[in-house]
Amino acid sequence: MKLILTDEVENLGLAGDVVDVADGYGRNFLLPRGLAIMATKGAMKEAAALTRSRKAREAKTLGGALAAKAALESRTLRIEARVDDRGRLYGSVTAADVHRVLHERGHEVERRKVDLKGGIKQVGTYQVAVRVHPQVTASVTVEVIDSEGDERAVEAARVAEERAIADMALAAATKLDEATTTDAAEPVAEDATGEVAEAPAADVTAEA
Repeated sequence: MKLILTDEVENLGLAGDVVDVADGYGRNFLLPRGLAIMATKGAMKEAAALTRSRKAREAKTLGGALAAKAALESRTLRIEARVDDRGRLYGSVTAADVHRVLHERGHEVERRKVDLKGGIKQVGTYQVAVRVHPQVTASVTVEVIDSEGDERAVEAARVAEERAIADMALAAATKLDEATTTDAAEPVAEDATGEVAEAPAADVTAEA
């Protein structure tokens, strides 16, 4: 089915575009919602008018779109998520999550303009395309971080400290055992006959 779009349709086209779509999609979705009209000979003139009008609007908003692109690319969006010990997320960060954070930061971008298919499933830094204008797409830096990262760091430091103390105690005990064993094995002095030499008697001078 050949139709003329009267408004932008995601993954299909912009107002004034002539598109070929499946009959069911056209009759059950596009036409009932006023997103398209039949591509009759008379409607082709309307398509040309829609295209001219759209391009005029785009020209007026191009400067603002470029400014929006610069603003989006100048900062990093940090999104917290729960992760396991291997850094994998319980679930995923989706386009809706990115859109929510953009909105919280004051960026008025439509949800459908965020191009993130499949979602993000691991902590790290990613580039997400955000279309702010038909001719302008921003590459937004999204950093997914562990929401419990600070707690994990504190716990890891505590465990490391306890392990270091235990290692020091074990090393000290081992050194003490070695010293005790060495003292116990000290040989007893013998005289030339092989008998144990007695210690010389103390020289005691009787008092008058």
